[in-house]
Amino acid sequence: MDSLAKEYIVDFFSKKLSFFGDKPSAVGWSDIGQKLRYECILRLIPINGKSILDFGCGKGDLYGFFKERNIEVDYTGIDINPELTKFASAKYPDVQFLTLDIDSETIPNVFDYIILCGVFNLNIQGVKEALKESLEKLFHHTKNSLLFTCLSTYSKNKDINLVYFDPAELLSLASKITKSANLYLNLIEGDIFLLLNKNF
Repeated sequence: MDSLAKEYIVDFFSKKLSFFGDKPSAVGWSDIGQKLRYECILRLIPINGKSILDFGCGKGDLYGFFKERNIEVDYTGIDINPELTKFASAKYPDVQFLTLDIDSETIPNVFDYIILCGVFNLNIQGVKEALKESLEKLFHHTKNSLLFTCLSTYSKNKDINLVYFDPAELLSLASKITKSANLYLNLIEGDIFLLLNKNF
């Protein structure tokens, strides 16, 4: 993804944070939609007691969800937007939030699980290529699995500002990264959950 696209993403969410404040709307979610997706994450990976990288962490809502449910995790959040990571760090000073661009900077450490929840949702130039590159890089930094969520081309209601992924294309991409992948289409209508596994 080129620098202009990244600048657009940073500016887009900085404006949302300024307008909505500490609400799911600041990162493009509805209250219900965010909780439903987080609950699906808990169903798919055994998070308790594990090290987690939340890639595209926004303002740390996923970690807040874990705390509300007394789920113990060794959590690290990464986002390209410094305003979001600053906000997250102030709200949750007990864990680490990093402003980091994986195209030019190294991801610290290896994690039991890596989660990308709705990170590649904006319909901008180069987003699908950026997804491919990001999954390939991030997969090297997980011990167990990487979980990616996105919107499906089979979604009944579409927004021209959002990008939708074809499940077959995602499986094809996954097959180039790992021999073990699971794709779920029936957890939330219009959503895809893709699990890339190290152990097979």
